[in-house]
Amino acid sequence: MTAREVEAERESDARERVNDALSRLDAAEVTRAVSAFARDNPHVALAAAAGLGFLLGGGLTPRMLSRVGLLATRGYVRGAFAQAVELFFDEQTRTQSHLGSSP
Repeated sequence: MTAREVEAERESDARERVNDALSRLDAAEVTRAVSAFARDNPHVALAAAAGLGFLLGGGLTPRMLSRVGLLATRGYVRGAFAQAVELFFDEQTRTQSHLGSSP
């Protein structure tokens, strides 16, 4: 079996599992669950509806998507860098304390 055939078989299996899960859903039950969630969390439901409307309305153009990606990447890199620097200084502090406590 080639890699392409294996990948095609995996995709087919995944599609079958998704179709099976979707066929077991009851539309009335989903509606009740969404309604209950919206009643319990109105601000989240409103934000989700606004975001979905924005996306479906074509608001996420490739240019906008690249800007959002850039902002997300900057935030991630900034956090990862800060964590790496913190770990480095913690390690340096531990090393210094071990050297200082040696006889």
